[in-house]
Amino acid sequence: MAQSGNRPPRRGQSQNRGGRSPSSDGATGNGERGESAAERARERLAQQKLSGQKRQTASQRARAGGPSTQRAKAGSSPARRARTGGAASRRASAKNAPQRSTAMTAGIFGTVLVVLAILVIVLVSVTGKSTPANAGFGLKPAPAAVVSAISHVPASAFAAAGSKITSAGPYTIALSATKKQPPLTSDGKPLIVYMGSNWCPYCAASRWPLAVALSRFGSFAKLHITESGIATDEAYPGTPTLSFYGSTYTSPYVSFSGTEQCSDLISSSTSTATEDCNGYKPLEALSPAVQKILLKYDFPPFESKNNEGGIPFIDFGNKIIEDGDFMDPSILAGLTHVQIAESLGNPIASPAQPILVSANFYTAAICKLTNDKPGSVCEMPVVKQAAKQLKL
Repeated sequence: MAQSGNRPPRRGQSQNRGGRSPSSDGATGNGERGESAAERARERLAQQKLSGQKRQTASQRARAGGPSTQRAKAGSSPARRARTGGAASRRASAKNAPQRSTAMTAGIFGTVLVVLAILVIVLVSVTGKSTPANAGFGLKPAPAAVVSAISHVPASAFAAAGSKITSAGPYTIALSATKKQPPLTSDGKPLIVYMGSNWCPYCAASRWPLAVALSRFGSFAKLHITESGIATDEAYPGTPTLSFYGSTYTSPYVSFSGTEQCSDLISSSTSTATEDCNGYKPLEALSPAVQKILLKYDFPPFESKNNEGGIPFIDFGNKIIEDGDFMDPSILAGLTHVQIAESLGNPIASPAQPILVSANFYTAAICKLTNDKPGSVCEMPVVKQAAKQLKL
């Protein structure tokens, strides 16, 4: 079950350091004025961890997390999550070693890259195909059938799916309530902040129910589809999913900010930005407002030391946070985006049932922000039951 509360913030810590409002993203909150040298040092340390720390591979994390059935039933082990910075895929062991330690090694490495680039050009010119290193789904506009399906799930389907927790999800342990935190708003409405990356399979699993739930309160425009990373040893490679990159969301009840930091396309660059994207091409920079939110709520004391700085990360108006996947990515394997979307019409079968059940729990979290508006959604028995299970 989800935690009914969370650890209290550090003394003197507030959402906006120095009392400044993160106006660049429209997020507002109340903070104490002035910051100590110790606070600034902590923030710099957290920022370094967020952008460049080295971590274990995605496949190692999946093994360490144990079978999804045990996790769902016991509700005690941490939700699976990827890392925002550092090497979280099969490139982890190489990147944990010192990089470009001397000018000579840098020069040699650069020469090797030049030779490889020439070989790629020759291969493409001969075969007309790129090498596997450049493989990936990229970004494509979401088909109209996909957008329509997630936007028009009938109330009867949500009711039929129910709120039963299964081995495929939802993993309610990922959600935890914060207490006595300043409200997070934008345009006078509660703000929901999502941060992930297109390569991340755990983000891929969470986007479907999140998009379905948000569509009960408003509408998306310019949604994209993508797949999670397919590099060697990547967990749940090629998981079909949505992407919030470039999208807009309109609602009379809540505001939404979605950031996809990295693509699913492997990069040949050795830049810090590429390294921070786990070897994938950077896609979208974090706004100052989102970065401040992450540095506070995705790190201790709101997040354990072992899980700090991970994705997917969702902040529901500073009232509830999610620090891991909400659904099993494996149930989406072998399906197309259209097939997943069309399955929502059969709410008692996979993958629709886990998606819609997870969406019911997300809906309960959002209703907590809107004071149970609209009533046609928030007063549904299945949503009330989900809220009860989350102890909201």
